[in-house]
Amino acid sequence: MSIKSLRSTFLPENPILPAIVPVRFSLVLVALCLFTGCGNNPHPSPLREKREDGSPWKTAYRALPDTPRSLDPQVSYDTLGHAVIGMVYESLLQYHPFKTDPYELTPCLAASLPRRLPGPGGGAIYEIKLKAGLRFHDDPCFAATGGKGREITSEDAAYAFKRMADPKVECPILAVLQEYIPGLQKAYEQAKAKGNFDYQQPIPGVDVVDRLTLRLQLVKPYPQIVYWLAMPFTAPVPREAVEYYDGRRHGGETRPQFKFHPVGSGPFRLAEWNRNRLIRLVRHEDYRATVFPSEGWPIAENRRFQPVAGKPLPLIDEVHFTIIREGIPRWLLFRQGYLDSTGVNKDVFNSVVSIGQELTAKYRKRGVQLHKDTEPSTFYMVFNMEDPVLGRNRPLRQALSTAYNEDLSIEIFSNGMDIKAEQILPPGVFGYQRNFVNPCRQFNLARAKELIAAAGYPNGIDPKTGNPLELTIDVTSDSPESRQLTEFQKNQFEQLGLRIKLEENLWSRQQDKMDSGHFQIIAYGWRADYPDPENFFFLFYSPNRPPQGNNHSRYASPEFDRLFEKMRTMENSPERLKIIHQLNALLVEDCPCVLLSHPVYFSLNQPWCPRVSSNPLLSGGLKYAEIDSALRQERQAEWNHSPHWPLGFLLLLIGGAIGYAVFWTRRHHA
Repeated sequence: MSIKSLRSTFLPENPILPAIVPVRFSLVLVALCLFTGCGNNPHPSPLREKREDGSPWKTAYRALPDTPRSLDPQVSYDTLGHAVIGMVYESLLQYHPFKTDPYELTPCLAASLPRRLPGPGGGAIYEIKLKAGLRFHDDPCFAATGGKGREITSEDAAYAFKRMADPKVECPILAVLQEYIPGLQKAYEQAKAKGNFDYQQPIPGVDVVDRLTLRLQLVKPYPQIVYWLAMPFTAPVPREAVEYYDGRRHGGETRPQFKFHPVGSGPFRLAEWNRNRLIRLVRHEDYRATVFPSEGWPIAENRRFQPVAGKPLPLIDEVHFTIIREGIPRWLLFRQGYLDSTGVNKDVFNSVVSIGQELTAKYRKRGVQLHKDTEPSTFYMVFNMEDPVLGRNRPLRQALSTAYNEDLSIEIFSNGMDIKAEQILPPGVFGYQRNFVNPCRQFNLARAKELIAAAGYPNGIDPKTGNPLELTIDVTSDSPESRQLTEFQKNQFEQLGLRIKLEENLWSRQQDKMDSGHFQIIAYGWRADYPDPENFFFLFYSPNRPPQGNNHSRYASPEFDRLFEKMRTMENSPERLKIIHQLNALLVEDCPCVLLSHPVYFSLNQPWCPRVSSNPLLSGGLKYAEIDSALRQERQAEWNHSPHWPLGFLLLLIGGAIGYAVFWTRRHHA
């Protein structure tokens, strides 16, 4: 609340107003000064100060740029939701935190890696055995056990697959898996026809063998299935929780929806979700699924990791995800020691990173750690191929792509660090062509104007109206930096004589528009779910339209689909590489999107919370984190000195206010 708003709050029509206003306003100043001095910790107090053994209660403080729209593991398909879901739910498999070349899957809820058996008709069977004795979080939904979390069984794993096939759930990977487990598609179609999903009926191909054994029967080979077993979509879910948290009134109280009240098996459980402010997680006391690895880290880290090797997880007790939409406040809180880690945006880049891409002396002295990572990700702007203007006009899409100067964008918004995207595949994924040149991604305004004239809009003018053609870009502008970027994007396209309208959305609304197709152009990005080219090309496979998939462009090409179907289950080979190049050539020609960049991220960790893993595919990595609470407290005190003069000044101000009130009262009552 601004000072003006505070003053208006304290200006009622009151006969003793002059005596009251100075005192109240002084108290407000006291509060504001405390906030800017030594009492400026923005976080609520942890749930406890000490563990039962008397050791310090350890809390991690992280920031999210927006509120997740859902924490339902069978629904959420964005990095924002998965940042929290990965803490609350465990999957059957997980990625090793230290092994990334190549990536290595390890058991999580499963007792071992799935056993692959030959299936009928050339298919494959994957047998998954769960660890015994693992439990869901304690929650009131478990009425039969008095709120105590019950044991996880193969029925819970099968229930996750059933939820994928429920039309009301709208699982975004259904289109991928139903090709290999046709029972999913049949169950989906039956439920859609009846208007209700029958959870009592088993799904063919998802077989419960016994209490701890599940078998997945695939009608054709699909080696990537093991990667999906390491993602939240296949995480076991208790049916009791889904049915209990239905968003309806019970006994005079409205229960939240399941997507807002997750009940999982992960290392942390949800303790509080104050929408748009805070998500608080607390240690799951009965967590037994994994321990800290005993090998795999760099030799240089032996001294650090050997003491915790084999220890139960998590190593910390509580996690605060604070919703902070603006980049500068996030940076200021990190600088004060109130966030354990942060990214480095362009506004502070030069004060943190030297010309040689090293940490500057100021932050080295603080003990801060700098990390540079190229993620397996691609940012791009999606054209809606069902839009009557864009979808039917390839030269128009090519013109927009050719007019967009991504080199300049990278120089301005990422300090020249990002890699310009010439293809949908990012570096590190099989099939990426390091020296490939995309003709539609070479900035050439003269060529772009030729293309837009060929598209029927010379100089950007719509011949039907005589006015500039108007197009709309949907964006999430939640910070000054992102607003600058969206203005840049607008200006790039308007070089062609067009009129561009920017439609600002919150993250959840942006996701809804992508899923429903209510957009013309929309900003988007994709990070690898797993290290395989299939995971990027399936973004343009026509059966993967939302809500069953993530083909948000609604791109449809029979030739692309044919080549994709041939490539997706092949082992990496020269033949597969040839098909990948053909798929890439089709996307270049049809231009269903404007490729932007493969991001290079700089991030910082405080000295009391050094980074454990750099694996970008790891979900739930905070369970490995360690916090030195004493060092944090020491540095916070050091970095947040509060001058003593404001206290004396405020006491003088309060004394003056009281004196004035006494003087005014005596004068008017004499």
